[in-house]
Amino acid sequence: MIRLATALLRWYDRQRRDLPWRREPSPYKTLVSELMLQQTTVATVIPYFERFLARFPTLAALASAGEDEVTALWSGLGYYARARNLRRAAAASMTEHAGALPRTEEELRALPGVGPYTAAAVASIAFGVPTFALDGNGARVMARLGGVSDSIDEPATRARLRAAGQREVPSDRPGDFTQAVMELGATLCTPRSPRCGECPVRRACSALAAGTVDQIPRRSRKPARPLVRVACACVTDGARVLMVKRGRGLLAGTWSLPEEVVTSGAAREVARRLAVAAGVGAARVEHRGAVRHVFTHRDVTADVFRIEIARAGRSRLDRRWVAVDGLGALGVSTFTRKTLALALDGVEHRTASPVGAHRERSAKRDNRPVRS
Repeated sequence: MIRLATALLRWYDRQRRDLPWRREPSPYKTLVSELMLQQTTVATVIPYFERFLARFPTLAALASAGEDEVTALWSGLGYYARARNLRRAAAASMTEHAGALPRTEEELRALPGVGPYTAAAVASIAFGVPTFALDGNGARVMARLGGVSDSIDEPATRARLRAAGQREVPSDRPGDFTQAVMELGATLCTPRSPRCGECPVRRACSALAAGTVDQIPRRSRKPARPLVRVACACVTDGARVLMVKRGRGLLAGTWSLPEEVVTSGAAREVARRLAVAAGVGAARVEHRGAVRHVFTHRDVTADVFRIEIARAGRSRLDRRWVAVDGLGALGVSTFTRKTLALALDGVEHRTASPVGAHRERSAKRDNRPVRS
């Protein structure tokens, strides 16, 4: 087994990508990168990571930041619970662990939003704990190496694959081994068209020997996403826009236009009702069109209405009147950027993140990273 690790680490030392969290590594950088990489590609994460570290270079800086400030820097990255939990984890480390991240898996798992994968990744990569972190790429690699044809979405299968990886962890380089497995899955052992001829451990691959590489890993069939229709009300006096802060659920913690699910009746009336609920009278309600956005667990079509009013009202804790050119300072999702762009010409260019929009997903706990 160690021979397999030796071959993989030799390849990793030659071929690993130059990534910002691997330069002058620290436990804090490892935690930030691992949370950002959950269900998000490396190419998307890099500019967010660099911008985030420039603003919050230390655990203490992040712990002292406001939630809106952190969410704004996360804007467009998706899974916004990660941003809130990262800030909470930093604060807990400052108060409960003398200003440093805890070093053991058990203590790391006790931090807000840190699940089994993240705890194992930080423990092995940052602190050299001899443990194995199984992400999506690692599950594919281990399934092919072991010829495992059971669905990797099943907890029992993932436990089996992690145990197989754990048996191969070298005591002197556990973190590099975890990263090497991830790197192999991201660059060579890809879901489609894997480059088996270049794989450093191809001689140990059961799937390659059996000719079943294209059949492994197997995934469980996912249920169809429900179709949801909502009405979004862009209430504006021409200079400012009414934004509301989402509470629990989808995109919690971000700012968006007032919105309501349309269960029956006309979307226009729902939008008018939203304006009345905000304490303003609608002078004109204009349907600006519809946008579609696919989340992980729902397929949303939003009818967007621009509602002109004579004068903006007062802001409050969960409701804020924002100047059009100040929308970029808020934490807004890609979905909200779409609705704003439709309601207010040109707003998308002022609020978009440096890396542009991409498909956004609803928040989950401890999603496995997608490192491609």
